[in-house]
Amino acid sequence: MRIVFVSSEIKPYASTGGLADVMGALPAALSGQGTEVVRIMPMYRPILEGRFPVTDTQFRLPVPVGLRTLEAEVWQCDEPGPRTYFVRKDEFFDRRELYSLPERDYDDNFERFIFFQKAAVGIMDNLIGNVDIVHANDWQTALLPYFLQYGVQGMGRQKTERVVFTIHNMAYQGIFPDRDFPYSNLPYACFSLEELEYYGNINCMKGAILRSDRVTTVSERYAEEILHPDFGCGLEGVLQDNQFKLKGILNGVDYRDWDPRQDIQIAAPYSADNLAGKAQCKNAVLQTMGLLPPKPSNRRIPLIGMVSRLVDQKGMDLLAEAMDAIMSEDVYFVMLGSGQEAYQDLCRTWAKRWPKRFAIHIGYHNGLAHQIEAGADIYMMPSKFEPCGLNQMYSLRYGTVPIVHATGGLDDTIETIDSAQQSGNGYKFIRYEATELVAALKAALLHYQDHEGWERTQRRIMKEDFSWQRSAALYRSVYEELITESAGTS
Repeated sequence: MRIVFVSSEIKPYASTGGLADVMGALPAALSGQGTEVVRIMPMYRPILEGRFPVTDTQFRLPVPVGLRTLEAEVWQCDEPGPRTYFVRKDEFFDRRELYSLPERDYDDNFERFIFFQKAAVGIMDNLIGNVDIVHANDWQTALLPYFLQYGVQGMGRQKTERVVFTIHNMAYQGIFPDRDFPYSNLPYACFSLEELEYYGNINCMKGAILRSDRVTTVSERYAEEILHPDFGCGLEGVLQDNQFKLKGILNGVDYRDWDPRQDIQIAAPYSADNLAGKAQCKNAVLQTMGLLPPKPSNRRIPLIGMVSRLVDQKGMDLLAEAMDAIMSEDVYFVMLGSGQEAYQDLCRTWAKRWPKRFAIHIGYHNGLAHQIEAGADIYMMPSKFEPCGLNQMYSLRYGTVPIVHATGGLDDTIETIDSAQQSGNGYKFIRYEATELVAALKAALLHYQDHEGWERTQRRIMKEDFSWQRSAALYRSVYEELITESAGTS
């Protein structure tokens, strides 16, 4: 079985969040055992500037984008595996950010990712050979079913591949004005109500839902939620009509990267059997963020951590409403992230208001993300909606108790710790309200004051297993089912 994953980001090469983590871990988990895996992604500036062992294949691919024919360079890297091909076009991908600036998306995103998807089809045809499954991800690769059928010129192609499309976040559908459709070179029949047309615009994700052989999303709960208007973001009707091919598969954790026993990016290793290093990690984060108190104290002050995009979806509006009540408690709070300018400014205001107890690092820093997970006592994840979420699962392995809103994958993975502290792995609030978030935090803080009870909880949750093996097996069953269907119809 040969599977090609096509994604706009893959860890460690370039990342804005969970999609890259999944594309780094799931293909690796599937490799071997009779499965050949190849990945394709754009060649962004971080790859050009990084120390990755990428090499130029010397293969050049003409790619039509509307009336222009552009040349794609194809590079590759085999370490860390599996093999990854990179589509290089500096005009499109040598930029500061992957998709957008803080104030706006890049104006040519449709054109950029049309080019990328067509180049991916060209790589399959010229460098990879026969492919059983093409696994596409999010709107940036949502038109692959069309290009696999119609080819890069829009004139037709002998499609034999089956397509799995994974929705990592319904909120980002790839909606563009109708005037951009000629960039695709697809037949105009594809821009219709039954295909890509959506209230007069192009909707890439709609097309993927309609044209893919299977549609997956990243948790069982989210697969149920997106069938309803509150979470379907306007496509709930399309999803209801295609529910027969929709399946929720919970993301996993790559414990090669996220394990405090062997994490080289944290101040000291530790484990469920020996938690001593976690205190060193906490002091290191406080020092890095400029919050370390001037002299040691016997007071146990909990550290709340949060690594997140600073946007409404991640609960920033709720956090803004709750922050006064949160900081009225005896806590430290450190944040890492970037996003909407208004929230970035708000976080800077909090840092000025509570300079000895609140700190924010604007931007993304992988090492600091690991350090916050290891150093924090409590991890805050108040997302308005969350298809899966990975940080709550990272937190468990690091003995950092998560506080989450009961939605999507957060609801699937976190159970509230019971009053006897014998079961549960975090604190969960049901209603999306500031008072509910604060109540969950107060319950966690009360638990934290029981030093022995807190450590027992840490040791217990660190032993939970959310590895990719289970999830990879479920994906493999989807692929095998499609291949069996193909054999039955051939």
